[in-house]
Amino acid sequence: MAVNHMASQHQFITIRLATLEDYPGFLSVARETNEHHAALLPGIFRSAEVAVPEEYFAGLVTGEQSCIFLAECDGVVVGYATLQLHHARYAIQVPRTVAFIDNFGIAEAHRRLGVGRRLFAACLEWARAMGSSSLDLDCWEANQDAIRFYENMGMQVSHRRFTLDL
Repeated sequence: MAVNHMASQHQFITIRLATLEDYPGFLSVARETNEHHAALLPGIFRSAEVAVPEEYFAGLVTGEQSCIFLAECDGVVVGYATLQLHHARYAIQVPRTVAFIDNFGIAEAHRRLGVGRRLFAACLEWARAMGSSSLDLDCWEANQDAIRFYENMGMQVSHRRFTLDL
């Protein structure tokens, strides 16, 4: 699946599934995304040279119930989304399949150009094709730009997690 779109007057954006060879480009944006989280939430995230281990990346790329979409601009990775299917785990839950976005990141220089919308649309298409009943994700409350983005994509809050620092 590869879809081309204009991001600006001179940049073409391609959305496609990642391959194992894409790890270095993916890691570059994942590192930038991690730095963004470390700045927002220094008590939870810290800087790391390897924001996503290569083994984890490979498992998502080759898994039957997972994938990674990449957004490329002129052949350079500028965004990514990692997805996995989750299934109801308990007998008290209605049996269903949920597509879960584990991680979603856009390089800062490419934010607010429509890259995230195109990447999100690919996630939605994959979720539907996999028979999911919903597309879910978690987002830190401190990441208000991301919250607004997801709300603009039509997402709604389904539950909350509370924390008490000790």
